[in-house]
Parts: sequence; C-alpha cells; structure tokens
Amino acid sequence: MTDTDLEQRLRDLRQPDLGQGHPGQGHPGPGDPGPGDPALGHGGPRRPADTAAAWREFQALRSRSVRTRRRAMAVATAAALAALVVAVPALSGPHRGSNAPQPATSTAIPASPRTYQNAVAARIPMSGVMAVVGDAGHAWVVRALGQPGHATTYQLAGIDLATNSIMFRTGLGRQLPSIAYGQGRLWLTTPYGEPRGQVVRVDLATGQVLSSIHLHAGRCSQLAFGAGHVYAACGDIGSSRTQFWRINAFTEKAVRLTSPTRGYISSLVYAPPSLWYVVNYESIRGLGNVNGVPRHILARDHDYQQTAPGGQSLVYDDGSIWALSTPERLARIDTSTGQVVRRFTYRNYDPSRAGGLDFLAAGGGWLWFLDNWYPFSGVLRVSEQTGRPAGGVRIPSKSCGQEVCSHIFYTPGTVWVPTAEYLIRIDTSRLPR
Repeated sequence: MTDTDLEQRLRDLRQPDLGQGHPGQGHPGPGDPGPGDPALGHGGPRRPADTAAAWREFQALRSRSVRTRRRAMAVATAAALAALVVAVPALSGPHRGSNAPQPATSTAIPASPRTYQNAVAARIPMSGVMAVVGDAGHAWVVRALGQPGHATTYQLAGIDLATNSIMFRTGLGRQLPSIAYGQGRLWLTTPYGEPRGQVVRVDLATGQVLSSIHLHAGRCSQLAFGAGHVYAACGDIGSSRTQFWRINAFTEKAVRLTSPTRGYISSLVYAPPSLWYVVNYESIRGLGNVNGVPRHILARDHDYQQTAPGGQSLVYDDGSIWALSTPERLARIDTSTGQVVRRFTYRNYDPSRAGGLDFLAAGGGWLWFLDNWYPFSGVLRVSEQTGRPAGGVRIPSKSCGQEVCSHIFYTPGTVWVPTAEYLIRIDTSRLPR
C-alpha cells in the first residue's frame, strides 16, 4: 500500500463520523443511531477523527520500521562480508580435490625455504639427460638426442667431477637403456634378446663394450645394483610377464629369482636385503632375501599412486625404501617387512604448498625434492628423520622449456638436475648440515 492509498483510506474511515444521515440533511435517517444511542459508546455526538494526528503517528511508525530494517541489513551485510573474507582464500587456494586436507599455517616451518646458490658446483652444457649414476669422482649419464616428438637416439657420456669436464660420448642407438653402477663397474641394457645379450658391461673411461651377458629371457628393461650383484627385470619368453634375475658382478653368472610376474614393472631398486619395484604404477612389491631363497613381499601402502609414469618414484637410503605418491604423500617402508613405518605429507615439508613436489632422490641422510614452477623452482632438501625442510637450491623457473623438470638424481656427494640446456651439479658438501 502506498502513502497516497493509506491517506485516502483514512479519509474514507472519517466519513461516518461527520454525523450526516441523508444527503443535505442534518438529522439521522431511519435506522441510524440517534443521539445518546448506546451503540455510540457515549451520550453525545461523535468526535471527528483526527486524520492529521493519525497520519503523523503512521509516519513515525514507518520511520522507526525503516531504521530497524536498515540496522538489520547493515548487520547482515557485515556478516556476509566477514564470511566472504574467510571463504575467498579457501576458494582461491590450489585445488586438490574435495576431500583433500587444506594447508595448515605453521610457525615452526618456514613458508619459503632458504636457498644456497653457492652449492651449484657446475652447469655442464648437456641437454636431454635421462639417467645419472656414479661415485665421488665420476658420473655417467644417458641422454636423449634430438627434438621431443621426433625420432630420437641415445648417448652415453662420462663426466670427470674433478674438472667437471666430459670424458667421452658414445652412441647407444634408438632404444633407451637402463644403467647401473657399482664397485667400479658400469652396465647397460641392450635392445636385444638372448642371442646378442641383454646386458653389457662397458669401460668407464671410453664407454666401449667389455663383455655381454646372455639370459634365457627377452629384452631387459630395468637394472639395479647392490651387494656385489646386478639385478635385472627382463621380459619372459613367450608371455607378457617379467622375470627377475640376479647377476654376479664379477663372474657374470646369472640366476633367475622367481617365476614370471604379471604387470608392467618400473622403478626397480635394491634395498638390502630386498629388491623392490612398482607394478602397474600403483602397487609396491618386493622380493625378500634375494641373495638366498627369495620370498614375495607386498608393501602396506594402499593409497600409493605413482606420481609420474616413467619416473623413479622408489628410492633407497638410510635402511629404508621411500615411496613418493600423489599428492605430495611420502611413505617410509621397512625393507624386510613392507610395513610403512612413517608417513609424511606436504604439511611436513611443504606447508604453504609452495611447490608441486612430485620428483624425488635420496642420499646422504636427506631427501631431495624437485619442482620447476612458480612460486618455488628448484631442489628442496628434507631431513629423512623429521620430514622438515632444510633449505635448497633455486633453479630458474621453466628452465626445462615447456615441460616441468621431471628428473633428479643422487650420486655420492652430488645432486643432479637436468634442464633444457644444462646438467646442473649441486655439491652437497656446500650445504649446511
């Protein structure tokens, strides 16, 4: 109802109080109450209704109502703004799934790790590095030649760490090999089967083949070294399964460990007294007592999912297997039983979600994470005992070109990070303990 409508309504209500009967007469008509009629509630004529006073009262009531509504709206608006301030950071943060935990603020762990750029000992001009092995004095790398998406050949190169110079380069053909090093010997897989040998030992100074190992199996795809033996994962003859072999590093005699295993095998690593691997990117399994009578072990990490197919998601150091899974979950696994003895998440080593830490190496009592994106790009060092970050080395963002850096390697005293143009060598002795 508008103000005009209300004023007209008040005037209509006032008409009977004028004391008029029929038009033009000053007396009541038939059936109208006369003077003194009890129905009027008093003994004299009615008092005219004061519409002006009624109107003023109405205006006062309406003014108070408007003020009340405005105060309520102000309170509601303030509450909505407060809720929005709280909600916006949560909505604008990194999307990790509806059930993912949100980052917690920690005053004990710095949001931005301290960096130590003087730890970079060399930037060796070498692109396309796919694998690095070595010791305290030398390193050997497998690298891809050619543009991504085109026919690629591979190369083996040796690096002298005393001078950071390249000792040799030798071609490996069009099949990406697996590489292993131990006790002064270097091995590579070949693209061949039993007739031409699946594993070769090469000279450390030249890369030339010294001997070939023939296994009653198909092509071998994975190598690992430990306790005086080379371990190989090779295709089963006549099926799509995988065989595991133990090869004496000095006599080169080979023994098949178990019956063939189903599934795609990746991330082979020796962790005394066991051999560990990933099946179909989602199941961590092992062979216990590989120097005696092997037995199958299943790791109790039911939430595991490999971060990057083709990457090394299992690493060994300090008596444990470390398994990195998405999103930034890390499990420490007992090498004898497969039990998960400790779990870490981003809350331990990346509380502010500064980087997508999906690549891992381990050595020297430290975990070495890699990320190559904003706001953090580089290597993050994390304690194996506490899971807390202890500084790192910054690498220029997008230094791998259009693809995120996906490889990081550890050799005694050195962490290696390949980029689009360089192989970066980080001297771990230059980092504070």
